[in-house]
Amino acid sequence: MFSGGHFFKDQLQPSLAEPKLGHTDDARVRELELQVERLLLITEALWRLLQEKHGFDENELVRMITMIDLEDGKLDGRKPASPPKPCPKCQRILSKNRPRCLFCGEPIAADPFER
Repeated sequence: MFSGGHFFKDQLQPSLAEPKLGHTDDARVRELELQVERLLLITEALWRLLQEKHGFDENELVRMITMIDLEDGKLDGRKPASPPKPCPKCQRILSKNRPRCLFCGEPIAADPFER
């Protein structure tokens, strides 16, 4: 799954925006709810590990959440979409959710936090 320490977009799961064939809206909503629940479980497990192994406390977590939330200048509980990035090889603007540059074919390392 890693190549040189990086995820590549073609190795990640399909986009949540891509509905599966034959899925009704209700089924898609349920699928997304299950994925959110799984992410909450993973997030809580990671937070508990940080507390137990490194001694972080709730105040540090709240401070970091607030700092990240304010990166766009608004305290609104949201992280804005990532701006378009240039290809590291040809410098042309990359299409989001593509495993390779459309222009030169360069594999693109996925940023797991890109929106």
